Amino acid sequence: MSAPASGPHPLRLRLTGPSLPAQLPEVRSRMAAWAGAIGLTGDAVDDLVLATHEALANVADHAYADGDGEALLDAECRGEEVVVAVRDRGRWRPPLPDPGWRGRGLLIIQGLAERVEVHHGAAGTTVEMHWPLPWARNGYRPAR
Repeated sequence: MSAPASGPHPLRLRLTGPSLPAQLPEVRSRMAAWAGAIGLTGDAVDDLVLATHEALANVADHAYADGDGEALLDAECRGEEVVVAVRDRGRWRPPLPDPGWRGRGLLIIQGLAERVEVHHGAAGTTVEMHWPLPWARNGYRPAR
């Protein structure tokens, strides 16, 4: 049985303005690689990547009225869980009562992550997503 090891360095990305939607495919690839490096596999990687994509798509669609702003992404192992935070410095706009076929990003995120916290303030919005690390339950981390 191997002892718990420290995870890889946190993943930190700064994505900017109107080019944010075009950056999302690369972010998905980087998140998948990072999640694989910390020992997540299969469905867990897919859930983390899709939830992160949805949070960033919300920034691109809703945070900045003029489309010019930035999104900050931080992913790290914290204790016995993976925490991914997506931050913007835009202004929160409450969801429409009837969003039509859109407007389901937070519902998707909540269905994929074990826990989701959304913080709104004058400085922007943060969506923080949490997933348990699989080895935290059984006391060891797989060898890399």
